[in-house]
Amino acid sequence: MSKFNSGFRVIVVGGGVAGVCAGIFCGDDSCLLERNGGVGKKMLISGSGQCNLTHGGNIADFLQHYGNPKKANFVKPSLYSFDNIAVSDFFGSHGVPVIEREDGKIFPRSKKSSDLLNVLVNCVCGEILTGVVVEEVVRTDAVFLVRTNVNDFLTDNIILATGGNSYPTTGSKGDGFNFAKSLGHTIIQPRPALVPIIVQNFKFADSAGTTFLQVDIELRRNGKKIISKKGDVLFTHRGLSGPGILDVSRYVESLDEVRIIIFDSRSDAEIFSGKKSLKNALANSGIPSRFVIQLLNVLEISPDLPASETPREVRKKLAAVSFIVDKTSGWNESMVTAGGVAIDEVNRHTLESKLVKGLFFAGEILDVDGDCGGYNIQFAMSSGKLAGTSAAKK
Repeated sequence: MSKFNSGFRVIVVGGGVAGVCAGIFCGDDSCLLERNGGVGKKMLISGSGQCNLTHGGNIADFLQHYGNPKKANFVKPSLYSFDNIAVSDFFGSHGVPVIEREDGKIFPRSKKSSDLLNVLVNCVCGEILTGVVVEEVVRTDAVFLVRTNVNDFLTDNIILATGGNSYPTTGSKGDGFNFAKSLGHTIIQPRPALVPIIVQNFKFADSAGTTFLQVDIELRRNGKKIISKKGDVLFTHRGLSGPGILDVSRYVESLDEVRIIIFDSRSDAEIFSGKKSLKNALANSGIPSRFVIQLLNVLEISPDLPASETPREVRKKLAAVSFIVDKTSGWNESMVTAGGVAIDEVNRHTLESKLVKGLFFAGEILDVDGDCGGYNIQFAMSSGKLAGTSAAKK
C-alpha cells in the first residue's frame, strides 16, 4: 500500500531543463520527480552533446523567434526574468564559461552539455527523486494528490515541466498533456517541430549532403505564401533538412510547397551572360556542381546550353526549386514539440494556471516553440525560473 508524503510544499514533475531550473528557484521544501534514472537526459544529447543553450544579442530580439505576436507576448515575462546574459553569467559564475559563435549561438566553452547539467543539478535546493513515474495528478480540496509508482504525494503547489513528445527515447511521452487535460486545461494538438521534411516524389537523393548557406526559403499553401525564412538548407536522401528547414517545419502541413530560392534577380544577369555553358555558369556562381547536374537533369535542360541563350521561363525554374511536402520525419527526429497547454489559460507573469490555483507550467509542455539557435532551451530555463519563483512565493 502506498504511503502519503506531505512534506513538500512544491512538487516539480519532470527533470528536464525546465524542471531542474524550477527546482533551483522553488525553495528547499520542494521535490523534483523524474521518471528516468537521471535528470536532463535530453539536454545531454542536445547539439550532439555540446548544447546550444541560448543565443547572443538583445533579449528583445528573441521575441520574433517564437512564431507569432501572441506567443511573443506570452514568453516575454519569462525571458526578461532570466535573459540570455543572466543565463550566461549564471553558468560562468559556477565555473562553466560560455562562448558565442559568429552565428550568435552560445555554447559552453568546454563543448560539454554535461558541464551545464552538473551546474543545474548542483543548484537545486530541494530533493530530486529519480525513477519515479507520475501516474496521476488530482486536485483534492486545497491540495494536489500526485500518484506515482513508488509513493503518493500531497502538495500545495505543483509545477508540470514534463516536456512534450519529441525524442521519446529520452523519456518524453506527453504524460504532462494528460495531467493538464485532466485538470481542465485545453491541449493544442502536439506535433513534431524542428524536424526534417520528407518530400513527395523526391528527385534529388543523389544530392544528399549538399548544403546551401543562408538562402531564402518560402512555405506556400494553396498558392499563398505562409512564411519566409532565411537559413541553411541540407539535402537528405528523403528530402530537406538544415536549420532553415527545421525552422520552417514548425508550420508545414502535408501538400504544402517549400520553395528554395537558389539565386535572386541580382545574380541573374551575372549568371546568364557570356559564352559559358549553363552547367558551368551555374557551378561558377557558387551552386554545388553535383546539384547543378541533377537539377538540369530533373528539369530536362541541356547542361551544354549557352547560358546567355537560356529562356527567361527556364531561368525562373532554375532560380527557385519547389518541393511538395509529404510529411515530417516524426517524433524520433524532432527537436521540440509544437502545441501543448493553451497559453490563453496560463498567467504569463507567473506561469500559474488561470483555471487551477497552485498549478504551474514550465518549458515544452506549453504551446510555445522557438526557432533553432538556443531559443527553446532559453525559454525552458527562463520559464523554469519564473514558475519556480512564483510557486515559492505562494
